[in-house]
Amino acid sequence: MIATDVRNRFVTASRTQRIADRWNAAYPAMRAILDAVITAQRAAEQPAVDVARLERVRREMGQQDRGTFKACTASPGGFSIFDAFSQVREVVNVTSIGHPDAGAILRLCAELADAVAESAVARGGQRAAVPGQPVDGGRLERADSDQTEGGTR
Repeated sequence: MIATDVRNRFVTASRTQRIADRWNAAYPAMRAILDAVITAQRAAEQPAVDVARLERVRREMGQQDRGTFKACTASPGGFSIFDAFSQVREVVNVTSIGHPDAGAILRLCAELADAVAESAVARGGQRAAVPGQPVDGGRLERADSDQTEGGTR
């Protein structure tokens, strides 16, 4: 992907370059992961994932990589940070935590998430506050680490 294909008037040039660099580092691995998951799931009697959705994600990521992605038929081709973020999140969902390229993929996902949030704020939106959630299914008095170590002390 060419760095200049990442265009968004609300995203800085330095962030654009970081996105392009991270995309270039992670795209081959993301493509290989999608290929492997799609092939395995096609062979499965009962697929665990929506294969058609992953095929669409793979196709759209290829378009993003070539700079020909169109969010709608009336839009010019290019690289969409919003759609790329959504697509990379789909890859993260099917990537093993132990995959050697998981770090590069997660760094790309984080960079895209920051760019999307920055763009939303620049357009007059506000960052959404994440509501506090109780740990361990609502039991505030015991954290997960206490449960797993219970009885070992």
